[in-house]
Amino acid sequence: MVMTQGFTQDQVKSILDDIDGSFLIEDKTKQILHFSEKVTRHAYRVTESDIKALQDIGCTDEEIFEAVAVTSLFNYMDRMADALGVPVENFQEMVAGMMG
Repeated sequence: MVMTQGFTQDQVKSILDDIDGSFLIEDKTKQILHFSEKVTRHAYRVTESDIKALQDIGCTDEEIFEAVAVTSLFNYMDRMADALGVPVENFQEMVAGMMG
């Protein structure tokens, strides 16, 4: 998905390997990625202060909502693909085929 924005696979890997040290993304994006990781690993620990921290760096409520929605959607798709034994890359095609 981010490769449609001009990133190569190597660049995406380098960002994920060292989010804070990456020069390829801005600080706001780095903080959103950290927040998304918290939503993925410990959603029950997300607090008002996490939301406030994003607002303080200029995130709108819509951007925060989108970060949670996209993170949740991809977590859902990953879990469905894992449970069904389908690579994530083929998951959408598999679901479309099942739906007729």
